[in-house]
Amino acid sequence: MTRPRPTVASPGLNLSGAIAALLIIAAVVLLLRQRHGVLPTFLAALWLCVWTAVAVSTRGASTETIREGVREASILAIAVIVCNARGAVTVSAATRIVQFVGFLPALLAIYQLLTHTGMDVAGNLRSNGTFAHPNSAVMFFALALIASLWQYLDRGQRRSDAILVVLFAAAIVSTFSIDGLLSMFAMLVAFGALHSGSFRVKLVPLAVGGLTLLAFFATPLGSQRVANESSTSLAAAERGEGSSLSWRLHKWKSLIPEWEESPVFGQGLGVTTTTDATPTNQFAGYPPLNEYVRYLVETGVIGLAILLCALVLLIRRLMRMRQEPGTPGASDHNAPSLAIAIIAGCLVNALADNTFLNTPTSYAAVLIILAVLSAPALTPHRAPVPQAV
Repeated sequence: MTRPRPTVASPGLNLSGAIAALLIIAAVVLLLRQRHGVLPTFLAALWLCVWTAVAVSTRGASTETIREGVREASILAIAVIVCNARGAVTVSAATRIVQFVGFLPALLAIYQLLTHTGMDVAGNLRSNGTFAHPNSAVMFFALALIASLWQYLDRGQRRSDAILVVLFAAAIVSTFSIDGLLSMFAMLVAFGALHSGSFRVKLVPLAVGGLTLLAFFATPLGSQRVANESSTSLAAAERGEGSSLSWRLHKWKSLIPEWEESPVFGQGLGVTTTTDATPTNQFAGYPPLNEYVRYLVETGVIGLAILLCALVLLIRRLMRMRQEPGTPGASDHNAPSLAIAIIAGCLVNALADNTFLNTPTSYAAVLIILAVLSAPALTPHRAPVPQAV
């Protein structure tokens, strides 16, 4: 059975906490100087403070109860930094950063596949690169893949970007993550459907996704994992045994009583991963592997509703950007389609994984999406107006 490892709280300030603190400080300084996006930043910070306070009120003040609020604040800080960086972080630069960060982990993941030295997950060797788990690695590789594909299709069709597309696709297969693979496919389908190029260009993302799926099914472990998940039974799910899907169903069911204790405002940020196991619930403290369930338990109906409304507004803004007239061939063309595709992939991945508990993935997604939102508007090309004689 595929079970994620429980999250272990650090009693003191660790490296990730120090990085989060530095990002928050840098974001505050830039925001005070540039004052771009003040209202959205204030509302997002208020949301984090409210539900961190809820966690403190239900579990007491400690590093365990505030760490999730600080971690998510650092993700907000990335957005603030990009928004206030005076256009220094372009979409091209953001995608290059994601490619650069993912390059060595992808090489390591492929090496682990070839040498059978990956992580042992329920008796299966699966590549994780430099990430804590294959499920964490696969989503970052998916973001790096679509970033490389956007660079190839919209920034000059460089051979190096085509090679990186193949590299990250191979790394995705090496993780043998079914939910990650489906998330990647959803991402590429959305990108192909929204891309403003010719029909032939639109087919490229679909072809990349289809070939990656075929490569996954062609491997012995890939086909075995699909067979195991398709044989999931409700009886096994009741006991939390069998396939990874069985375990997920069991975990989601065990979280319902926690949500029922405070259905409106929830238990507070981070409580689903910091709860100690008990004899009656030995899986307490394991990640819920569903972001919608996690936020429902942690923030209640109100918190989840606010998040979903904010997400709808974000997608609407990106859709309007797609419809704004722009100069053909201008910088960052089809960038809104890239951002929407990333959101689509994250939403699919969130159905069976804790996408936003994976901090590097959250940083990468926010980096690209905010670079798109912060890009200068493209002005339509107009013919010169003749001067009166």
